[in-house]
Amino acid sequence: MDAWEAVTAEYAALEAQLADPRVHRDFRRARRLRRCAAALRPLNEDALRLRSLLDDLRDARDLAADPAWRAEADRIEREAASLRAELAAAVAARDPFDPYDVIVLIDAEAGCHRPVQAVVNAYEDDARARGWHVEHLYNDPPPHWAMLGITAGEEGPGPWSVLKEGPRAVRSADGSGTAHVTVLPEAEPAPVDPRDVRIDLYCTREPGAQTMLRMLHEPTRIGAYGRDPVPARAQANAMRVVWAQLAVLGSALEGRYQAVPQAPGGHLHLRAVAGRPASV
Repeated sequence: MDAWEAVTAEYAALEAQLADPRVHRDFRRARRLRRCAAALRPLNEDALRLRSLLDDLRDARDLAADPAWRAEADRIEREAASLRAELAAAVAARDPFDPYDVIVLIDAEAGCHRPVQAVVNAYEDDARARGWHVEHLYNDPPPHWAMLGITAGEEGPGPWSVLKEGPRAVRSADGSGTAHVTVLPEAEPAPVDPRDVRIDLYCTREPGAQTMLRMLHEPTRIGAYGRDPVPARAQANAMRVVWAQLAVLGSALEGRYQAVPQAPGGHLHLRAVAGRPASV
């Protein structure tokens, strides 16, 4: 399949999903699909123009016995070849996750809460300046780790396009520790067998305590914790983090990440390959 054909097929699939009323029951998914369609629309328009040129070229070649039509066929062929090359280059450079919201995982050595809090504050300030919304997916002040969900509205660049090249390791200004930062596009993984997912509920005798649980995808050992006064929300937040990591494992982004132990448990999560630490 040529690049232009892949673009038109992907755009048609997005439109088909958006035409399904069931999709709009999940506002986060519907918004992501709308953003993806908007980002792909210029390429789709170029692809449709190329398809029209190729149809015209076929008709002109049928009439190429006439010198006038032969010259026209040559002109159309040059224009189509130029547009095809431009489209192929644009598709090769495109990151299909750019319109996506992100999950940000921040962790540091036990007891080193300052760099984690500093990174959380920096992401919150940046998101506020851009008009984005930040959710704490683990409903507790950051100890030595934190999980954030950053979502954009309908307009403007997607969080992944802005944050994907950010620092992977952040050292506190006082040298008290380093926080490791993993930014993941909030994508959907391939269908997951429910039998592969284990949910561990942590019990406490404290009155009015929040629900705390761990969700673990056993085949990969990828997991996440959820903590919230509402049990369903604690599970949904943990699931968002696990799903994003599973989606990355199954995508072309896999080379950006490595599996590492996740505090405070012993299961795995993904961490971006760290570069030189920045300071906060």
